[in-house]
Amino acid sequence: MTRILFQIALFLSPFVAYAAWLHFAGHGWRAPERWRGIPLVWLVGIALALTLGSLATLALTTGGSTKALYMPARMENGVFVPGRMIEPDTK
Repeated sequence: MTRILFQIALFLSPFVAYAAWLHFAGHGWRAPERWRGIPLVWLVGIALALTLGSLATLALTTGGSTKALYMPARMENGVFVPGRMIEPDTK
């Protein structure tokens, strides 16, 4: 759930930054003519690039070894043991 909220926040960040820039530049929060056309295309492009870049980084930097073995979840003596990755012995 946290990753989904992070991705949504990352996608919305260019729009929030642009709205803040409009406000502090003296155009006001609601300047509909400033949101049409090219700025909207650029904002969507930047938002998609940020989101896809973060997803690619997450995919490339997390996870276990490709040689690891998956030990599925099981019950041992009435206790649930969650699944996990086991690194093979390298001797």
